Amino acid sequence: MGKYLIIFFLTFLLSALLVSCREDVSLNSPDGLVVILKADDLGEVDANWSRFIQKLIDDSICAGIGVISNNVSNVAITEIQRINNIKQKNGYPVVEFWNHGFDHKDLKPHDEQTEFFNTNFNYQHAHFNLAQHFFTDSLHITSHTFGAPHNRTQLITEKVIEKFSEINVWQNYGKTEKYSHTDWKDPKYNVIHDTDQRIILSIDYLSLHNLNIGDIEKNYAIDSKKPYIVIQIHPAAWNDEIFQKFETIVQFYKQSHRATFMTPNQYYQFLHKKVNVADN
Repeated sequence: MGKYLIIFFLTFLLSALLVSCREDVSLNSPDGLVVILKADDLGEVDANWSRFIQKLIDDSICAGIGVISNNVSNVAITEIQRINNIKQKNGYPVVEFWNHGFDHKDLKPHDEQTEFFNTNFNYQHAHFNLAQHFFTDSLHITSHTFGAPHNRTQLITEKVIEKFSEINVWQNYGKTEKYSHTDWKDPKYNVIHDTDQRIILSIDYLSLHNLNIGDIEKNYAIDSKKPYIVIQIHPAAWNDEIFQKFETIVQFYKQSHRATFMTPNQYYQFLHKKVNVADN
């Protein structure tokens, strides 16, 4: 009888441990580092954007692309809708289109006033709302991710975003922020629970213009200890040299270190639902 009680107790204990492990989602990706490409400033889908998206397809990776809603023409709407339906092998989109502001305007020189910086709550809310409705009404896509123009925001921006329950992810360059976010968690520093509704992703690299593979290699020892990195890029401004640099960096992560590429909301879903992410 005692033997059966011990077996029952051990089985119960193991079950409890397994349940507790499921409550806190691991910050480790399936194969190590997660790389999130934050590609900014899509308006028209010109030759550079088409080339960039084809590279994503050819390399079997993915990216998040920030759309400036007011800059999108009717022709671009059709093309964005087409691209949105292209899938990775694991069923996730090759591109996640996200809210990069309604007009991305500098209202005053030198970033003293931009769309989401040094403007009031009503102005920011109106612009955020216009962009979100452009996504749903014109693109027939729901934007689950936000990234402010120039990464410039202020404390009230957090309150604005919280009015839009569909937003799961905020991409932000922390070095420009002088305040603490209260309702957002960064997976680099906080354990994500199933009940945490929103995450903030900190940007690690801001541009490929001044970045080379030597920098990536030098920083990898530190980056590889992080659960994810975000690389901000601007493909519309690339030349052949930067496209080649991008390809070299992609292969460094993908082939040499088997990093997993995810879009921002895909990473959110991974953290919250433990989705099985195939090699991409």
